[in-house]
Amino acid sequence: MSAPTKYIAYLTVLHLLIGVMAYFVIGRGPVLLLAEMVLLLSAYLGYRLYEVLVAPLNLLSRGVGALADQDFSVKMRPTGSPEMDRLGQVYNRMIDQLRTERVTGRQREEFLDRLVGAAEVGIVILDFDGGVESANPWVSQRREADPDFERSVLEPALRLGVGEKRVFTTADNRRIHGEYATFIDRGFERGFVVLQDVTADLLLAEKEAYGKVIRMMAHEVNNSNAAIVSLLRSLLEIAGDGDPMLPDLTNEYLPPAIHRAENLTGFMRNFARVVRLPAPQKTRTDLNELLRSAGGVVQQMLKEHDIALSYELSSRPVWVSADAGQLEQVVINALTNARESISAGGRIILSSQASPPGFTISDDGPGVSPGVAHKLFSPFFSTKITGQGVGLTLSRDILEGHGATYRLHTDAGGWTHFTATFPR
Repeated sequence: MSAPTKYIAYLTVLHLLIGVMAYFVIGRGPVLLLAEMVLLLSAYLGYRLYEVLVAPLNLLSRGVGALADQDFSVKMRPTGSPEMDRLGQVYNRMIDQLRTERVTGRQREEFLDRLVGAAEVGIVILDFDGGVESANPWVSQRREADPDFERSVLEPALRLGVGEKRVFTTADNRRIHGEYATFIDRGFERGFVVLQDVTADLLLAEKEAYGKVIRMMAHEVNNSNAAIVSLLRSLLEIAGDGDPMLPDLTNEYLPPAIHRAENLTGFMRNFARVVRLPAPQKTRTDLNELLRSAGGVVQQMLKEHDIALSYELSSRPVWVSADAGQLEQVVINALTNARESISAGGRIILSSQASPPGFTISDDGPGVSPGVAHKLFSPFFSTKITGQGVGLTLSRDILEGHGATYRLHTDAGGWTHFTATFPR
């Protein structure tokens, strides 16, 4: 028997007993009539208390049952009791919020289902025990198209650790990137696997990498060969004129050309061996001697363009731990860029400093505009029409491999400075 039924039964029995007792004690007369009126009033008040207290509790009980059945349509009506009405308002707001969240949740679930179904990636959702609960159409299509997909991709992907990533190769040489992750479902952690075909992306990256290496190698060969050819042509012209100074000029011009050719040969050999910028083979190197050597390589080429090259070197040796061949390539790249940017009659200054150890290559060319300054060391970016955008990129890679800091900027006086500073 429910509480409201017990309450009604209690009121009925109580008032009947009181009425019978009043009849036998008081007997007939006006007093009995008054007692009956009191009993009727008491019964009315009892009923009102039922409406105010018991009925809302009964409705609330039915609301709890409805909540258990996920039915959010049962709401409480005002009873006239401030306390119960406040309770009813809270309950009604809770019901409205739950109904709204339920509708919103269903809409999100439907959206996510459609999104997962239409995604151009594979999504495998696991149950709480790690088994496959569902998979989107992408996975189903791959299973049908490749009978070996389950063994070569899906099974090893399910064995990945949380947050682990790996690229799998299918029987038809497709590259599938797999990643294992987790999410929280009803307070418990569940896993899912995301699979993506990255074959086209990897091929494009490989082509770009090959192109970068080829352009970089061509750039360095051309720069070094241009300086060497310029020296040799000058010697050939002098030899053709029968100049008696030929032996002295030969002794002056050939050593820098030979030295640079040997460094270029070693540089290209390492490139061909590892298809990447070789790790610097660091030795104790004097930056002053390195700057003089690099300047000697391009000296004749600068003279042909009526460009003056001068030195402002430290009065004492500037020792650094560096790969002399790679740093010389940086200096030659910077000198070549300066030559290409300034006009006849221009000046280039090679300077060094001992504390902190480093060098600066300055020129009085047109300078670097603020709009492109932040892009200069980006791969394949060039301000020259025929530029390949690899010279400064290679210089950047070499300097960073040496732990050096570098900067290219134009000062207020119009001079452009390429500065490299090395750790002590």
